[in-house]
Amino acid sequence: MKAKAVVAAIVLAMSANAAFAVSVTNTAKKGSLLVFPMINIDPAASADTIIEISNDQTTPVHVECYYVNEQKGRVNFDFELSAKATVSWDVLTQNGDQINPPPFPAYGDHPEFGNLYRGELVCFATNPGVTEQIAFNHLHGTASVLGVGSAIKYSPYSFWALASDAVSPEVDNTVMPTAGQILLDGGSSHYDACPLYNTTAFMPNGATLGRLSTGGNYLAVASCNQDLRQDYKVHTTKLLFTVWNSLEQSYTGSYFCADSVTFVPLIDNNAKLTNQTNFDYKTLGTPDAQFTVQGIPSTQCPTSVFGTTESSGLLAITAAYARIAGGNPALIGSNVHSAGSEPGYVYWDAASIVPTKKQH
Repeated sequence: MKAKAVVAAIVLAMSANAAFAVSVTNTAKKGSLLVFPMINIDPAASADTIIEISNDQTTPVHVECYYVNEQKGRVNFDFELSAKATVSWDVLTQNGDQINPPPFPAYGDHPEFGNLYRGELVCFATNPGVTEQIAFNHLHGTASVLGVGSAIKYSPYSFWALASDAVSPEVDNTVMPTAGQILLDGGSSHYDACPLYNTTAFMPNGATLGRLSTGGNYLAVASCNQDLRQDYKVHTTKLLFTVWNSLEQSYTGSYFCADSVTFVPLIDNNAKLTNQTNFDYKTLGTPDAQFTVQGIPSTQCPTSVFGTTESSGLLAITAAYARIAGGNPALIGSNVHSAGSEPGYVYWDAASIVPTKKQH
């Protein structure tokens, strides 16, 4: 009897933990919403990006996408994905397979936030009229960021549209509340939550391990507080870093004030990054290290530029210049790991319902 009681207690505890667990986005699963945090067509870097988006279901779906550059320029477009179909395109040239994409936006209202030629891509399932977001947890994709002699291929962050139990994926084509407001909190009939923080291992700037050496490290970040609308509001945060070397010594005090999409060189000559040397081999003293990054509110970011900063979940991709002894530097990169949960949102311009005939 005692053994049965112990087993029952364990099962009850596991059930309670499951009940309080929040479903969080990751880069491994399929979903109804995809976020690509790193799009780069910067001519100064001879950069380009190739996008692939696939439908793994045996029924078709309509997809709405938004480009947003670092200066807040934006453009949206939509397309139909038939059963088991894949669309792909070159962001720079707009050459596409099964799609005719628009140019990446070449304007911006906020030059203080960064580069016109870098940004993000956000895509999600909608009804055919693009008036409402729908559940269709079968979308997946890749982005390949290209340069001279370099390439990074990564998977987007994928968000489930959740059923009313906030655990199961919602039934295909279910209209998700509320049109134009995608809630990323892991709640009932909402979408997956965002991570509380990101973490990754890296080789510090200037480190050598065996035949491999590194130059600079970089981080592309999309916030989970996303306003894609034409009449948008700016949402900012402070990226707070903590770095550990392989001797478990921690280095704090590095931060970067950021908009909802940004690219952070983790190097000495980045004047906008506080305590830049925390990412250098000369500071850390070991050829391997790790860091965490979290989006938090702060009084350290000048309000004249960033307004009131907010807590924000982050969706990040890392990159670094690396060289094998005797070779040329090449850009390498990957997705990061994440933990915890943080609510967020995606606001978008749902289409108005157009009547099929004149109303009298």
